[in-house]
Amino acid sequence: MRIRSGVACATAVGVCLALPAAASATADQVEAAAGGPFVTVGDAGNAADQATGFGAVSKKFRIAKYDVTIAQYVAFLRAVARKDPNGLYNKSMASDLTVAGIKRTKRGKYYHYRALRPAGPVQGEFATAGGRPITYVSWFDSARFVNWLCNGSPRGKQNSATTENGAYNLTSKAAKKGKAVPVNQTNPNTGKAPKYRLPTENQWYKAAYYDPDLNSGSGGYWPFATQSTSPPGNVIGGGLNINYNVGTLFSVTAEPGLLLTQQYLTDVGSFPGSPGPFDTFDMNGSVWEIIDGKGTASKTKVLRGGGWTSFFTYLRSDYRLGVTPQTNNSNGGFRLASNRVPSGTEPYELVSVGDPGNAADTTGYGAVDTTFSIGKYEVTIQQYSDFLNAVAKSDPYGLYATDMGSTTVLNSVGIGRTGDDGAYAYSPLVNAGSSANRPITFVSWFDAARFANWMSNGRPIGAAGPTTTEQGAYNLDGAVTGAAVAVNSVNPNTGAAPTYTIPNEDQWYKAAYFDPSRNSDGGGYWRYATRSNSRPGNTIGSTPNQVNFINDANRTFTYSATGFVSVDTGQNYLTDMGAFPGGPSHYGTLEQMGNVYQWNDLSGKKSVSRGLRGGFWFSGPPSVATGIYANVGTKREANDTGLRLAAR
Repeated sequence: MRIRSGVACATAVGVCLALPAAASATADQVEAAAGGPFVTVGDAGNAADQATGFGAVSKKFRIAKYDVTIAQYVAFLRAVARKDPNGLYNKSMASDLTVAGIKRTKRGKYYHYRALRPAGPVQGEFATAGGRPITYVSWFDSARFVNWLCNGSPRGKQNSATTENGAYNLTSKAAKKGKAVPVNQTNPNTGKAPKYRLPTENQWYKAAYYDPDLNSGSGGYWPFATQSTSPPGNVIGGGLNINYNVGTLFSVTAEPGLLLTQQYLTDVGSFPGSPGPFDTFDMNGSVWEIIDGKGTASKTKVLRGGGWTSFFTYLRSDYRLGVTPQTNNSNGGFRLASNRVPSGTEPYELVSVGDPGNAADTTGYGAVDTTFSIGKYEVTIQQYSDFLNAVAKSDPYGLYATDMGSTTVLNSVGIGRTGDDGAYAYSPLVNAGSSANRPITFVSWFDAARFANWMSNGRPIGAAGPTTTEQGAYNLDGAVTGAAVAVNSVNPNTGAAPTYTIPNEDQWYKAAYFDPSRNSDGGGYWRYATRSNSRPGNTIGSTPNQVNFINDANRTFTYSATGFVSVDTGQNYLTDMGAFPGGPSHYGTLEQMGNVYQWNDLSGKKSVSRGLRGGFWFSGPPSVATGIYANVGTKREANDTGLRLAAR
């Protein structure tokens, strides 16, 4: 099996949530709302599948790794459906308990929306309130979602500036007559080509079934979207499995009968062992996906891929289902395509942390008045290597620490540097396998702040200076020691609020431990960031409530990476992002406990110290619980500390 995207995060079981989105959202943040991250489908000009005639695509394009989720659709409804003249909300989204995901209530003149916890006696980490794919959406609903994204995810009434035009002109005569319309060449709201669309049938087919490595590298097609010639299984977790009906047994219940009070959807990414050739997930099973056919005006549209109700024959590349553009059902959803080429290797994956105005925990932490976003994972060695290659050909501010490339103590190293000053080059090391997708370590607060500046400035390439690393989210102006500064209200390079920052302590704490569904939906906090009050274990894999730290069960004190009780200086102890998919926080973050401590900005005020939270690979259970924190000097660099960014 070969995965052909950049930094893989195939084990993403949690929620890949949307930003609540303002017009000033960065392109990466808007892309996250579209089912992000996106993967690139290359090998342009490939031949069509001789068996079906589909799959030929002349240009490189990008497609969402996952289906659009309930949480992302909730963000859409909250933005544009306080009144809902176009029926973006379907009552079955709440009443059909087999897939129910969104509750709508009316307060005064306006509608309010929230994600529902999955119903039924069979529950598990594989199904959360917002992480499942949205269903009961038609082609028109999905087209309006695309328009909203193309227009910058604005808030307001459903009109030409929000939902009715952008990628698709739904004010046209053809649309008024019930026809699905072709993609606009130009978004009239931006004057540019639309950045997002529903995939054409050839794009969808290629992403699902085409593999350029088949036939000795000349390319070919798999019959299933799991890089397999035989039907997959349906056991939730790793291995060759997806969510569909095997021998009349449903994936969630492993029972043949349909129980109308039991939900049957699984979170996007719940089957990490079954990626497509380009690292997409769930293109077979879970939900049928709405696509654009040839992208022409039509009274019919195509669904492909099969859903949670389907038998294996419906998953095959030779099966396509025609429906009307108004059709919606319990087993139909959608994913998006994009022509946007992101800067850097891979966009930083974010989750949205909503429920603003929540109360603090008994520890005094966690109250946040606004919605914000935070990294689903820690910043990786690959992402930090990209940063260094962009701005540190010379390195006057010591962004690279020699310990990152130590050849003697290999516990957490990951980046090698070659060349001379002015021509330095950086790359992830091979250290018990590739280091690329492990968290970066040996970063000071100043290193983290410069990384945030670079991200806020659009990941530019150039020497460290005001437009790259020294201004942006933080005014650093050459400082490498002393007091940490407060976040800028305005990035001087963009004239807008900084898009990325180091999270303050309340933001980090809320993302890790808060759950609005606790205490009968009144909200509350878990003791551990895996939605658990029980001490976690440290077994790598999809088992719930596991993290990378020392497990002191039965007083054995074993390390996660090795299972041994002693430390070896020649052993890597870091784990890849997503190595513990069974323990997401409520908001879908992973590894907020263990692996490495993460910097936070404390209260956000100027100070000679900054905070660390979350524990690391050498620490025990107390270090990862809500009550433990550390305040340290800003220059500190160590093998236990990395970072995770927040976003506005």
